[in-house]
Amino acid sequence: MTADDAARLDNYRFQLGPDAGNLAMALDQLTDAITALNQHLVYYRLEHGQRRTAPPDLAPLLTMLNDTKKLVQETFLRLKEAP
Repeated sequence: MTADDAARLDNYRFQLGPDAGNLAMALDQLTDAITALNQHLVYYRLEHGQRRTAPPDLAPLLTMLNDTKKLVQETFLRLKEAP
């Protein structure tokens, strides 16, 4: 973890508590990974012209990351609503 990421994690833990802060950081990292994969999709060309779907090697990874992000979001919302 870089120094910037550690500082961001400390900030989340301070603002949200240790559990929610960890989830918020995980959510940020998942979002960053999905963004990087989508940028790869824009620049990856198998043939002439742009592709409209994810490359076959990245499609399962992108699906898994989106599912994981949804799970983290659901957990984060449950923690936020808990007394």
